[in-house]
Amino acid sequence: MQRAEFETKLNRSCLHIYKEAHYEEDYQMPMLRQNRLDGILEVEGCEMDGRARYTYEISGLTSMKTMYENASIKKREIEAVIARILEVTDTLQRYMLDPNCLVLKPEYIFHKEGQWFFCYFPGMEEDLCKIFHELTEYFVKMLDYEDTEGIFLAYELHKATLQEHYDLELIMKEYKGRESERKKLIMDKPKPAGAKRENKGTIRRIPAPSDEDEKEEFSYGSHGNIFSVTDEEEPKSEQSRFTYGKSEKLYSANMICEEKTGGWWKSWRKAANGIRRKRWGSWDDLILETDGQEEES
Repeated sequence: MQRAEFETKLNRSCLHIYKEAHYEEDYQMPMLRQNRLDGILEVEGCEMDGRARYTYEISGLTSMKTMYENASIKKREIEAVIARILEVTDTLQRYMLDPNCLVLKPEYIFHKEGQWFFCYFPGMEEDLCKIFHELTEYFVKMLDYEDTEGIFLAYELHKATLQEHYDLELIMKEYKGRESERKKLIMDKPKPAGAKRENKGTIRRIPAPSDEDEKEEFSYGSHGNIFSVTDEEEPKSEQSRFTYGKSEKLYSANMICEEKTGGWWKSWRKAANGIRRKRWGSWDDLILETDGQEEES
C-alpha cells in the first residue's frame, strides 16, 4: 500500500493516496468520472511533487477502523461488509475496471447510513485475494467473542482464505448452509430428563429465532466476482495446504451438540476463550489448537 494522508478543512474532509510515479491516465480515471459507481468513492487524480496523487471525498463518512476502536464487530456486520464487497467487485468488472485496485484496509473503508464505501486506487499493486485475507485477520482481532455465529464465520473465513485461490461467494454459501444446520440441530435437540416445567406441565423449550434475528438476510448470488478459483492446480505453498469444499468439512455440526465429551467444539471454545482473555499470541494459535480435533472427537 502506498503512503496516504488525511486532510480536514472546515467544509470538507479528504483522503489522499500517493503513488511513487508520475501521474498518468489511462481509461480508468475517465471511466470513474463519467460513471457514478455505487459503493466506490469519487476520486480525482493529479501530480504532486513528482508523484501521482489520488484524492477521495470522505466528508460525513466514518472509517471501519474508527468504528471498531472501542466496539466489537458482530456476525451481521461482517456479512454486510462481505456482501458489499461482492457487489462492488461485480460492478467494477461490468465497467471493465480492475477489482485488484480496490483498497480493503480498515482505515480506508468507510461507512455511512448503513452502507460501506471503498476507494478505487489505480496504482494498487497487490492481489485482492491476499488483501481480503488480511481483512479477515482484522475481523478476528475485533470479533465479539460473545457472538457464537460470529466466531464460526470469522474462523471459516480466515482459514478458507489461506488458500492461494478461493471463491468467497462459495465460502459464504457453504457457511450459510452450515449455519442453518446448526440452528436446526439446536431446535430439534430433545430436552434432558428433569427439565424445568411450566405451571401447566409443559417443558420449557428453546425459543425459535425471532423475526428480528432473521429480518436481514444477505444474498450471495452469482456475482462473477474476482474471489474465485482461477485454475485447477494444487496449492504449492505450505500455507495454502487447506482445501475447502463440500468433500472436506472443517467440522461436523453433530460434534457441536456432543454432551459427554464436548467434541471439537469444546476444545475450540477453550482456545477461543484463551484469545479473548489475551492468553494466546495470535489467531494462528487457535488454528493449531483446533486442527485435528474433529477427527479425535
